[in-house]
Amino acid sequence: MKKFNAGIFRVATAIIILLTFLSWVGLEASEKVSQFQPVWQAVGSLWTLLRIPVFSLYWHFLSNQNNLFLFSLAVFLNCAFYGFIAERIYSLRRKKSKLPPVQRI
Repeated sequence: MKKFNAGIFRVATAIIILLTFLSWVGLEASEKVSQFQPVWQAVGSLWTLLRIPVFSLYWHFLSNQNNLFLFSLAVFLNCAFYGFIAERIYSLRRKKSKLPPVQRI
């Protein structure tokens, strides 16, 4: 894991945290009848993707503990996981090819 870019990791993690909170708002707002209900349902359905892996694997443990600190830690770990994945994808795409450039005639 060469050249880990901490700046990209922080930005990606912050964006995922924002998307997580927006998806929670979307879940709450989709239950209320309004003209924006389809939009909030779409935003709320993002939670089904963002809850993987921590909440999918440890939901029973987290809900039984009823601890706000533990739940917040799980949210951060989940978002940091997605931030790490985004940084690795960004890093792999920026990696330069070892093949020489092709000369076009």
